[in-house]
Amino acid sequence: MRVIHRASLVFLLKDIYSKSPITSAEILCGGKQNPYTRKKEGYYVFSDLYPQEYTINISCPGYVPVEFKVNLRENETQVIPITMPYSVDNEAMQKITHFNMEIIHRKKPVTDKYTLLTLANELDFMKLTEPTAAGSDILKLNMQELIPGLMGQTYVYKTEKTEAEFTISGFDNEKKCYILQDYAETEIPTDGKFYAVWHLKTDKLGRITMPYMSQFMKGETVDFEFICDESKGKTKIEIIGKEQSGETIYAKINLRKIPKKRKKSVPEENKENNKKTEE
Repeated sequence: MRVIHRASLVFLLKDIYSKSPITSAEILCGGKQNPYTRKKEGYYVFSDLYPQEYTINISCPGYVPVEFKVNLRENETQVIPITMPYSVDNEAMQKITHFNMEIIHRKKPVTDKYTLLTLANELDFMKLTEPTAAGSDILKLNMQELIPGLMGQTYVYKTEKTEAEFTISGFDNEKKCYILQDYAETEIPTDGKFYAVWHLKTDKLGRITMPYMSQFMKGETVDFEFICDESKGKTKIEIIGKEQSGETIYAKINLRKIPKKRKKSVPEENKENNKKTEE
């Protein structure tokens, strides 16, 4: 007698930049080519799975392979959205201006690692006009119209005391405001600055690639900052005259270990005073 398990996994695959659905990927679930349903919206549905931990391997031409683990329980359906980062041989990238960057740590390439890439040039054309309350998903910007280039992008919003990361996922035409992908955990004040960020994965040679993005990359240079595990690095790249050239802009980034903050030592005179107090 066949036992049917009603646990399911659903993956939603999208291009990390265009946010268009990816429909040509191959997915291994637990190292096997389990039967699944592929949909044009980018959904891949695995049904009647045995409840256990699975290693998921996703591959697609033009994208860096993705691997992660999922713990699936009985009668559970997990829906997992995934944005796929480009590989250096992505055909669409070869037709436009793009960056190929090699990530190095201790003279060795940083391979198969997720890297937080921040465009350190402030997006000064974006301003928050009203605070976003904790628990709200409304983002009121100085732009009261839909600008497609801002959609689906992840940002870091920095104030003097706080820093928040969020993604813009929609636009409300009636309220003339942008919609956050997740509700704000704390209040987002109006005195901060916007920076674009991407979570990219290096390939087996320690490389990442990304397109030149005119909506964010303005001026004569772009400044990139990288954080990978406990290391960080940065680079400045000249882009003046290269915006529409269709060329590959190369860069090599050397990461260094992030120094740990030292605890402030108690001055000797304070130690003496504490000792007297104890006596």
